[in-house]
Amino acid sequence: MPRPASEPSTLPETLRGFDDDALAELFRARPDLVTPLPSDIAQLASRSTTRSSVARILERLDRVGLATMEALVVLPRPVSVTAVRALLGLSDARLRGVLAELRALALVWGPRSALEFPVVLADLLAPYPGGLGPPADDPALADERQVAKLLDDAGPDSRAVAERLAAGSPVGIVSDADRSVTVESARTPVERLRARGLLTAVDPRTVLLPREVGLHLRGGRLYPGDDLNPPALEGTSRDPAMIDRAAAGTTLETVRRIEQLLDAWGADPPPVLRAGGLGVRDLRRIAGALEIDEPNAALLLETAFSAGLVAVGEDDSWLPTPAYDAWLALDTAHRWARVATAWLNSPRVPALVGSRDERERLRPALSAEIERSAAPGVRRLVLSALAEAEPGTAPSTEAVAAWVRWRRPRRVTAFVEQLLTWTQTEAATLGLTGLGALAAQGRALLDGEEPAADVLAPLLPEPVDHVLLQADLTAVAPGPLRPELARALAGMADAESHGGATVYRFSASSVRRALDAGRTAAELHDLLARHSATPVPQPLSYLVDDVARRHGHLRAGAATAYLRCDDEAALDALLADRRTAALGLRRLAPTVVLSRQPLRTLVDELRALGFSPVPETPDGALMLTETRVGRTAEIPQRATVTGPRAPEPDVLAAAVRAVRAGDRARASRPAGVTVGQLRRTPSGEAVDVLRAALAGGWSVWMGYVDQQGGARDRIVDPVRIDGGWLTAYDHAAGEARTFALHRITGAAPVD
Repeated sequence: MPRPASEPSTLPETLRGFDDDALAELFRARPDLVTPLPSDIAQLASRSTTRSSVARILERLDRVGLATMEALVVLPRPVSVTAVRALLGLSDARLRGVLAELRALALVWGPRSALEFPVVLADLLAPYPGGLGPPADDPALADERQVAKLLDDAGPDSRAVAERLAAGSPVGIVSDADRSVTVESARTPVERLRARGLLTAVDPRTVLLPREVGLHLRGGRLYPGDDLNPPALEGTSRDPAMIDRAAAGTTLETVRRIEQLLDAWGADPPPVLRAGGLGVRDLRRIAGALEIDEPNAALLLETAFSAGLVAVGEDDSWLPTPAYDAWLALDTAHRWARVATAWLNSPRVPALVGSRDERERLRPALSAEIERSAAPGVRRLVLSALAEAEPGTAPSTEAVAAWVRWRRPRRVTAFVEQLLTWTQTEAATLGLTGLGALAAQGRALLDGEEPAADVLAPLLPEPVDHVLLQADLTAVAPGPLRPELARALAGMADAESHGGATVYRFSASSVRRALDAGRTAAELHDLLARHSATPVPQPLSYLVDDVARRHGHLRAGAATAYLRCDDEAALDALLADRRTAALGLRRLAPTVVLSRQPLRTLVDELRALGFSPVPETPDGALMLTETRVGRTAEIPQRATVTGPRAPEPDVLAAAVRAVRAGDRARASRPAGVTVGQLRRTPSGEAVDVLRAALAGGWSVWMGYVDQQGGARDRIVDPVRIDGGWLTAYDHAAGEARTFALHRITGAAPVD
């Protein structure tokens, strides 16, 4: 009886029945099939059943999809949909949905009464698909009643042993496993099972439970029913708006700390270790400056590194990149979205910083030793799990891990289990989650950088352009400051506390820092007056004027070093001060004092004693010390997700066109001719065929050797032949292209 046309029996027939959207979806789900592009449907079918390709797609199946593939391997052929449903215990509707997904992935094809699957599947799921052993050698065990009778004869203790093997691995370890036993001589539970053929001896120490016995003890099901249902993502529930606000506050801290970190490195870059990476002391120093622990400091460093904001400079030190300046020009929401996207797609695992490798060597921050290809995929799975929970629900770490295990059972390893926990911790630190639940911006991040920034922006307070100056020499910023004001204020005051309101404190040293950077007292007064919501307190005005009056009054130069001052009384006081004895000061003239200390030491020591010397150049000009702004020469390209990535829509469309065109070319070939073996014709004869096609307006099947020496057959519509070149519409590419006539190996009309 012929099969219905709707049930093709081979994979090529099945794929030819796919519409363009389904074929594009296959390429999107299995990007390894696109590179290199198959020449036609037959080659696509062949490649989709190779071991490497099937292994990749198996890793993307969830628990029920993988169980269905295991059922196909376990059941005797031909495998029917009815047998799969009975083995898995799924409803008709659910099994139809699962099989439809597997068919769309080219993992299952054929009619309902004889399902087919890749031959390599048995090897990939070996040795024990579904936790079941191989089929028994005794055909009598195919009868469930016979298995039940033998188990009853073996006794309850033997049945308990068999049940343990059926529930877990079918392999058991015993001594003298291959010793000859009979029903009469059997003494132990294992021997009684062996004597009845319910256990098979593999070697002197190993026994194996046959597949039929395992299935019987499982009640005829491959897995318990609950095992094929996704685990619930239950947890503490809170108001989603409160979660969004909490996470938004964390995003502000993340952006501020990365900026503080890279500004510090721009002024004083740490060295690169000889083997690469950042030294432990430098990591500890930055953690102290940011007032966070070292793991969180490593997370911020690695995130900035993945975003391309920091790299190795020409002098083998860690410096901000030009991308950091572009990042500073963005608003806070886009700054956060940029670094959060980098974290999501980066193969770097910050939690490995400080751990030891197989040789007990420390893994430093910013080194190649902490890259793991599984990281981006696991992070997306964790965020997907949190997104699937009800809004405002904070699932436990174990609930998220169980969900990931169900979604990707073949991907979860011991390291991935650790990565699941680390990801949730990092997501909370960076502001993707709040109070354990996924925030709105974390949910949007799965769709891309721009959606995340758009969602976050309304949750952040509007930047303010004013501060509240107070008489105790502090300034309170009632919200996040505009970037230019924040940097100007940080140049003349020290941040004391952060949060909803930032408190800055003015001091003689902080004001002198601004003067050293080239600002004048008038500029500082103007800055304070323009950006203060309150009148400038008199103590602050006095502080600025007092520091400015003394700033540069005392000049230091190189002699080894000298001091000069027009005020002789000031030098008298300096020489009379006992604390300056160690500087080795000697008066050279009424207004000049020499020192045996180097210039930098002299200036630092005098400033520590309360004086305000300013270095000067040999020609007497002030030597200003504006904060160094070091940068690398280029913006580095960071590695992100490894492995095949989903092709862009235009690439998918082109791939579909090419495969369809190749299939048309194959269908039109003369019998017995394969790809690249179109009958070679003399160049003149091929050109004659092309000219006839040009005149008649019909398509040509053409053999062509590309620049790499690869022979491919394609269908073209000639447009023009001129100067040794053919211009034709290439059906595979979906566009007009030029071909060298001398590379054409043959031509024949498409019938």
